Amino acid sequence: MEKRFLGKSGLEVSAMGLGCMGMSFGYGPPLDTKEMISVIRAAVEKGINFFETAEVYGPFINEELVGEALAPFKGQLVDTQASYAIPLGLGIYDQQNIPFALQNLVETIKRSNKDDEGVARPPYSLMTGFIGTASISEALSVNGQHDVAYGLLTQKTYPSWLYSVANGATSIWERLNSYTQENGFGGNNSMNSFNHYSFGAVAAWMYTWSLGIQRDENSPGFKHFILQPTPDPSGKINLAKGFVETVYGKISSQWKKEGNKVTYDFVIPANTSAQLRLLIPKGAKITEGGKIVKYAMSAKGYQSELGSGTYHWVVE
Repeated sequence: MEKRFLGKSGLEVSAMGLGCMGMSFGYGPPLDTKEMISVIRAAVEKGINFFETAEVYGPFINEELVGEALAPFKGQLVDTQASYAIPLGLGIYDQQNIPFALQNLVETIKRSNKDDEGVARPPYSLMTGFIGTASISEALSVNGQHDVAYGLLTQKTYPSWLYSVANGATSIWERLNSYTQENGFGGNNSMNSFNHYSFGAVAAWMYTWSLGIQRDENSPGFKHFILQPTPDPSGKINLAKGFVETVYGKISSQWKKEGNKVTYDFVIPANTSAQLRLLIPKGAKITEGGKIVKYAMSAKGYQSELGSGTYHWVVE
């Protein structure tokens, strides 16, 4: 989805280039202040959110420069997926405003949006840059919107994570449009990687939310950790399993959905412990190792402290 813009001197700079380190933005000679202001304005006028795509470092990228470049746009609404996902992911909103930001984020995902070329893309399309993509799934699940997060993960139309898989990818592409059925390789051949982390940020969400293996901030090195597996509410995915290697050994997590029954299997390494957190429906029966578990329902679902060992839980 790369767009190219011409500054006042005619220097060609890409939207992707806005994300590169260095005063030259990765293209040609370094830019002076006026040139940079021209480039930033051109990007915004073309619909590129500078703060979403840019990851520029250096003392000359300061508040005064950016403020001057964006002055004509002051007061305009920024209503993009990244504009809500990033601050939600960073915990910037106060408690009063989180519900409103979350509602807006969900709306930007469930609606159709236009891409950089002005083409309307279907709901649940990824309309984020590198930074926004890294935040969006986490922001959703931290705030209980697991169904929307899974909706993004399982989308197969362009632009989405699985679009590349549907077109033969066996690795993560640098760009959502590294190849498309509409335009082939487009103009990407001069700078394009088919083995690139970037949009693979969703893999972190798969470990921390789908499998539910999460760090305990008060216990470094997974001495104590959180197990909070989150099965796909839509049922599009009915099985997930994986593990994380730690200094204490392998932490394993697996869940499987069969109708109204969900089974969970965990391995907690020796000399460690974990807090298990399960989202369960009201009135559900829980068994562990074939034995019925008595529990008191809380707002956060079922919680239990577990020591080292192998566990088999069933919720139905």
